[in-house]
Formats: sequence, structure tokens, C-alpha cells
Amino acid sequence: MARNKANPDKKPPADLATAPAAESLEADNSEITADSYLKLMMRIGIPLALISVLSLWASRSLGSSGIGLLFFITAALTLVIGFAYNIRYVMLLVRQRRHPQPPQSKP
Repeated sequence: MARNKANPDKKPPADLATAPAAESLEADNSEITADSYLKLMMRIGIPLALISVLSLWASRSLGSSGIGLLFFITAALTLVIGFAYNIRYVMLLVRQRRHPQPPQSKP
């Protein structure tokens, strides 16, 4: 049995032991998902993904290369919109964590 030369005790490194808990990584999604660009990308991306899947199924069933071409076009657009959505979401999440809002007082 091989021994780990870098860490013979097989304990996690100190930086992993002091990692923040999962509860502290949660964010207030209601403010982030209220972003107008995220809503626009969702309104465009979801129907485009459905068209992509349906065109793949139809091109396979009907044997039509034209519908298959539609799949490749819509799949590429769906991937681009999906990546843009994820990048925007992470940007908003990081921005929210850098600038925490002061606690609101309840009457």
C-alpha cells in the first residue's frame, strides 16, 4: 500500500479544515433572480432549448437534414445563452457578497 509522502497522516490540509461552512455560502436568490438580464436570458433560453430538443427528435424521426441543421443552430445559441446566464449570475452573487446590505430593522 502506497503512503502519501506529502501528507503521511492523511489529514486534510489546514486550508481545507478552515473552509467556510456551507450555510455561509448561501445567498439571497430573490434579489439576484430579479435581475432583468437574467429574466430575459431565461425567457429566451428555455424556449430555444425546447426547440433544440424537439428539432433533434424530429430530425431523427423524420430523417430530415434540414431539421438537423436547426438543431445545431439552436443548440449553439442555447449554450451561449446558458453560459452568459451563469456568468451573469455569478457576477451578481459576488457583487452581493462584497457589498452586504445593512440589516433592516423591523417595527
